[in-house]
Amino acid sequence: MTNFETIELEIDESNNLAIIFLNRPNQFNAFNHNLVEDLLAAFETISDDTRVRCLIITGKGKAFCAGGDIVEFKNAENLNDFLTELARILHKAIKTLKDMEILSIAAINGVCLGGGLGLATACDFRICSENATFGSAFTKLGLSPDSSLPFYLPKIVGLSMANEMMILNRVLNAKEALQFTLVNKIISSESFMREVKEFALEICQGAPIAFSFTKSLIRESYTDDLETHLKKEAEKIVKTAGTGDFQEGLKAFFEKRKAKFKGK
Repeated sequence: MTNFETIELEIDESNNLAIIFLNRPNQFNAFNHNLVEDLLAAFETISDDTRVRCLIITGKGKAFCAGGDIVEFKNAENLNDFLTELARILHKAIKTLKDMEILSIAAINGVCLGGGLGLATACDFRICSENATFGSAFTKLGLSPDSSLPFYLPKIVGLSMANEMMILNRVLNAKEALQFTLVNKIISSESFMREVKEFALEICQGAPIAFSFTKSLIRESYTDDLETHLKKEAEKIVKTAGTGDFQEGLKAFFEKRKAKFKGK
């Protein structure tokens, strides 16, 4: 497995679960070139790992991710080149994350700002601790939003709240994030990772082929017309009906037990 400098990658093979820890706690896990390169490499590794059915992304220390590393921005010899390359790698990482067949969970353990919020909104689920805070922060520095944030945030919280967050730099606390559907649930800090893993294990025990098809159908619903989308729905439900997982699902239903899906 690849050695990483700025993240930790754990594979729980027995539970089909992968966990990425952003590991620059003294910098609130802010993005620099090393971190986004490690993140991309980890996503590519997980994409090719047939053992994994679900990915959790979280941060070490008191933050999920504070966005771009402002100190490195300030010290860059050529800021345009620095930001161009940082965005290129981060965008590739986000696209790799969205193209994965497996589902992803952003486990937001604290501050979640800027590019960190972009990464979180690119995940399929978001779970936060009660002390998490969420903000865009780009325009506060005179920058336009990046990291897929203006693409995903309006779809999640609605246009009005997205405008407040990205233009007026409104910061949401955990309760507000739940109110505006930015997160799926809030978990106490004391039991945070334990309960996040329990949530992930529910996904890992589900039907991976059906989940993968559902993820792609939801993603493509934003760009397809209805006729195109209905055709894709028909193709995918026929394919899933031909799987062993569907036969197991039927059998489990009639036997009144929980299905044991194998992804075949």
